[in-house]
Amino acid sequence: MATEIESALIFLGTGSSGSVPSMSCLIEPSDPPCSVCTQSLSLPPQSNPNYRCNTSLLIKYYSQTDATHKYILIDAGKTFRESVLRWFVFHRIPRVDSIVLTHDHADATLGLDDIRAVQPFSPTNDIDPTPVYLTQRSMERMEKVFPYLVRKKQKEGQEIRRVAQFCWNIVAEDCNQPFFASGLKLIPLPVMHGEDYICLGFLFGNKDRVAYISDVSRIPASTEYVISKNGAGQLDLLILDSLKKTGSHNVHFCLPQALETVKRLCPKQTLLIGMTHEFDYYKDNEFLMEWSKRDGNGSDTDNMIFVLDPLKKNPSVICPFTRRNLGCVQSSIFRSIHGNMIIWYGAWKKGSSDEKDKLTENLQSMLANTVTRMAVLVEHNFLDAYAGESRDGSLTVKFSTGDIISMDSVVTTTRDLNDLSYAALAIFRMLEDEEENTRHLMQQ
Repeated sequence: MATEIESALIFLGTGSSGSVPSMSCLIEPSDPPCSVCTQSLSLPPQSNPNYRCNTSLLIKYYSQTDATHKYILIDAGKTFRESVLRWFVFHRIPRVDSIVLTHDHADATLGLDDIRAVQPFSPTNDIDPTPVYLTQRSMERMEKVFPYLVRKKQKEGQEIRRVAQFCWNIVAEDCNQPFFASGLKLIPLPVMHGEDYICLGFLFGNKDRVAYISDVSRIPASTEYVISKNGAGQLDLLILDSLKKTGSHNVHFCLPQALETVKRLCPKQTLLIGMTHEFDYYKDNEFLMEWSKRDGNGSDTDNMIFVLDPLKKNPSVICPFTRRNLGCVQSSIFRSIHGNMIIWYGAWKKGSSDEKDKLTENLQSMLANTVTRMAVLVEHNFLDAYAGESRDGSLTVKFSTGDIISMDSVVTTTRDLNDLSYAALAIFRMLEDEEENTRHLMQQ
């Protein structure tokens, strides 16, 4: 199989330190109960954007030097093991090549002990240590919290313990002192995480400028210059902290501060992370799309809480869109829908190769007719359903009476119809790969 030469960002977690759902909302529910925490348990976490672990990003970096992928992990917090079981398996991530820490708090570091599970096994524990990049302050904290992970010479006769092996590297809290992790250049972005604490964000990307700032209450002017359109250059993607929907917080941005920052920096696209259960993925993405058009200075803001990326290129990066689950509905309602494009995923999978090609052509043709709203079936019942053509030659899908199906609505504001077509096809591919991964796991 040919090696894929694209890099990718995989969001292992986008929630706050307490994660979502909130434990208190479940063990002592309010009246009425919290809608987001209730929704977060309604579907499996891997298909549920309102289920969020601690913020963590995996950079799948394609190294031109040795023509292989390197896996660079930013932060390993309290929920790291859960994220590995869910997303490393799904994306077939074999290892972690290097680790970059933003700061020393629990939601960024308490999963370091579990790194041994993604390191090669050696009965003598003499594996090559995984490089870790962190500030001097974080290093001093790690020596106290994880003394057994700070490598020391094995004493003669001492029992060998299976622990993670690390090579610790100190990085400066200075935008002018970049470092390299597994061949990828990262520029430290010192920000305030409370007025008495410096946390690091990171700027990286060979082709696209990406800034990752997970914990911030204030961005110093020197850092803001590096990531501002009016400073060192416009960001292609800003990944930014946003703890709560309203008000302010002493150690985090909340939504008002995050949006003001977006207006100042003018990135091409923004993803919000670090969110509590106040954020509803579906409702708040709709608000952010409207805000982007009204106040965002052309920036496409989308709190992308949930990322599936089997194509190694998230369609939301190609064109801005939101996905909203419509729940289970009777198939008969589609007879009354006009102006929207309805595609049944089961028909896509069921048809022959020729039929799939025809479906693709029809899809592109329909998109060319300025369709801006589509529905894609993500859970299906095969029964009696097929794709075909209506009397006027347009694509149609017929369902057996009473089929129960679950739909996602995809709404986009892009004016580039080629991008829209690609995004729609990418969504189909995502669903196809999800199904293949499910079969693969069931066979193991």
